[in-house]
Amino acid sequence: MLNSLHAQQIFDRGYEMCANALFSLSVVLRFIGSEEQAQEVDALVDTQIDQTLEEIRKESLRLKEVAEGNGIETAIGYTSAKTIDVQITSPRSIKYLAIIREFDAMMAHLDALWLSCVITDSQYARGVYEWKRRILRLAGQIRQLATRAVLAARRKETAGETVAESNGPETAAENLAAAGTNVKLSESK
Repeated sequence: MLNSLHAQQIFDRGYEMCANALFSLSVVLRFIGSEEQAQEVDALVDTQIDQTLEEIRKESLRLKEVAEGNGIETAIGYTSAKTIDVQITSPRSIKYLAIIREFDAMMAHLDALWLSCVITDSQYARGVYEWKRRILRLAGQIRQLATRAVLAARRKETAGETVAESNGPETAAENLAAAGTNVKLSESK
């Protein structure tokens, strides 16, 4: 269940795109590329997701403390809460969903502060905009990483096939140089 409209918008715009990219990294990349390459990209994606999740949790805690310091109750209800159906494609898609859920919880604190006049309209709008942009940008970056990693693995696979079909080591080296791809000649797929 997502309570805030802003969290619902992030889910609608970013979750499926990110989940598909994460599936490509977890399954497709391992099928067409090397495990080493997949682990390298996994580490990068995990760092980005974990960092964003940690920072949104810190911000949510900070907003909660500000609200409590001002005697404001942050357990507010939403009239347009939405139950969402989620297709889990990989363990990392659950982590991206956790970011959206944390954002939803953070919005309750932000909404309470705004409705209690502790923060101004412009502070509220700027806070919402910056977090939404950041979370959606993360989905875009993950999609871009997945696309580049899969394309690189396919180029490497194609270069490997070219090497195997060549007449000798000199032709293989020429083919690799022409393709601009670095592949070990002894590597087989």
